[in-house]
Amino acid sequence: MSTPLVSVCLITYKQEAYVSEALDGIIKQVQDGFRMEVIAGDDCSPDNTLSIIQQYAEKHPDIIKISAREQNLGMHGNWEKTISECQGDYIAIIEGDDRWDDNQKLAKQVALLEADKSAAASFSNAKVLQADGTFSKYNYVDKMGHDLHADELFALNANPIPTCTTLFRSSCFSGFKPSYYNSPFADWILHSTLIQKGAYLYLNECSSSYRQHDEGVWSGIKKERQLLNKLKVIRIIEEMVEPAHRSTVKLGLKKQLDELLYFYRENGDRIKYLKTWVQMKTA
Repeated sequence: MSTPLVSVCLITYKQEAYVSEALDGIIKQVQDGFRMEVIAGDDCSPDNTLSIIQQYAEKHPDIIKISAREQNLGMHGNWEKTISECQGDYIAIIEGDDRWDDNQKLAKQVALLEADKSAAASFSNAKVLQADGTFSKYNYVDKMGHDLHADELFALNANPIPTCTTLFRSSCFSGFKPSYYNSPFADWILHSTLIQKGAYLYLNECSSSYRQHDEGVWSGIKKERQLLNKLKVIRIIEEMVEPAHRSTVKLGLKKQLDELLYFYRENGDRIKYLKTWVQMKTA
């Protein structure tokens, strides 16, 4: 059997309520002249997530390969392991609680990257599916709805890329540095790694739905922890990027410290405000 052009990296953990939607969106992709494989990395889910994936694999044995873990690796370990098992020239990322709504998502993004060999990846907009089943009136991508380059990404104090829309060139990725495992957000590290190899091309469509719920890595934590986690990942990015990008990352670092200062001032936390102010002055 020929090597697939596109590998879909699907990672799951305790997502029995959502994983069928994720798999339906994958299976419905129109393979416009290319072959696709799905590597489903389930991280020892204690619910029925794995059995649901197995049912789909039985119906689509030529497409879906299950990569079940013998022990829980955690999100970072499961993601790295599943990506490493992908054979395609392009790798698409999706988690088991998100979904693809456009059955030509992959074909459109492959076409973008085939037309521009210098680009490392492609992303698109996404709808935000809230915990109550309704869509937010705001889509995921706002001001960053255009092709994205390293300097622009590194100057931000946020990750503007919906991970469930990401398709990247596998030749641009040679693995994660050890500091990846210290980051609260695996996807932000992936994008920071890839974008040093080439631009992220933007598909100006809502191809996918990003789901917010109480067990999400981002939406399931409180405001202060969100802000501190962002600060932590920016510091990790500053250490891991090529030296030429570090001054730009420092711009994003200062923006995040400023956001923390505002939060502590609004909440009357003088001690944390002063400690953060010191960090700002020495950044």
